[in-house]
Amino acid sequence: MLLQEKSIFINHKYIYIYIYIFVLFLSIRSLLKSAFSCVTTISHGIYFKHMRSFPRPTVLVSRCLEFDKVRYNGQVIPSQIVRDLIPLVDFIKVCPEVEIGLGVPRDTLRIVRQNGEHRLIQPKTGEDLTERMNSFTTRFLDNIDHIDGFIYKGLSPSMGVDDVKIYSGVSMSPVIGRGAGLFAGQVIVRYEGYPIEENERLRNSHIRHHFLTQLYAFTNFRYVKETSSYDELLSFHKNNRFLFMSYSNSVFTEMSELIRREIEIAQMIKDYESLLKQLLKKPGSLALKMDALRNMFFAFECENSEEISFFEEMLGRFSNNRISLDAVIEVMRMFASRSFGEDAYEDTFLYPYPEELKAPADDKREKDYWVK
Repeated sequence: MLLQEKSIFINHKYIYIYIYIFVLFLSIRSLLKSAFSCVTTISHGIYFKHMRSFPRPTVLVSRCLEFDKVRYNGQVIPSQIVRDLIPLVDFIKVCPEVEIGLGVPRDTLRIVRQNGEHRLIQPKTGEDLTERMNSFTTRFLDNIDHIDGFIYKGLSPSMGVDDVKIYSGVSMSPVIGRGAGLFAGQVIVRYEGYPIEENERLRNSHIRHHFLTQLYAFTNFRYVKETSSYDELLSFHKNNRFLFMSYSNSVFTEMSELIRREIEIAQMIKDYESLLKQLLKKPGSLALKMDALRNMFFAFECENSEEISFFEEMLGRFSNNRISLDAVIEVMRMFASRSFGEDAYEDTFLYPYPEELKAPADDKREKDYWVK
């Protein structure tokens, strides 16, 4: 009898061990599944795959940038920004000089001030090409259905934005000023406030970031204009709220007040677009960026004192120029993903444009500085 009871006790002991092992197995499997899910989310979510689909901008570009050998000397100009944008935008390519009948290669042109007017002259021939250029530009722009941004070859007498040399005479004469090329000048007037940049300036990562932020904001807003929908306007305003705060609090406040007014939707969209152009004219200050980051963090409704402390310390390092805005944004993306879920991907302060278009963090990272 004693042996039988002992046998039963041993059997029960093994049963408990088996149950414990089975529960432990289920727990480990659950943990591994969660961990794998987190890794998958990080790998295919925040860092490598956006759940948000970006619109496809339409960009007017100088044809000599990356595309065709149409420059005055028969060359094509390499352009990193154009190369990066090719898979993601629809380009409208133009070389105004070729379009008005000048060959490749061709004699140089210059802008000359005569009787208070800017004239496009070919010094070698003395030919005045002003009317031909202005006429072509007007026709060309009239035939464009929609456009979201412009990338030009700097210093060009047709497409330079604001640094083209203005001469006092046709030859052997000094530079008396700087200004826009004839083609670009008409664009600046007709598309005031739109993202317009020169290829050379877009090599700067800060200018590039601002241009791309502008470009995708205008592209998204084009959809709002096409739909004439109040709901779409509200959605646009909500998704851009923190980005707009980082540019100008006063203009953002005007936008917020505008969408609460009882006016016709067409007039509301028109007035909103004017404010959008004003807002995105240039990036906001460091203080505005920090205020926008704080407003976003408060929206997460974080109550963890350690996380709040970490955030404030991080913001302090950013303020003191010890870490970059990109580093801060990466942390904010993780907070946003936890708080907002998939809606975090719609926020343009965190995701202003496709990740593929971000400038390299360190383009000389692989260089071996220790090789003599």
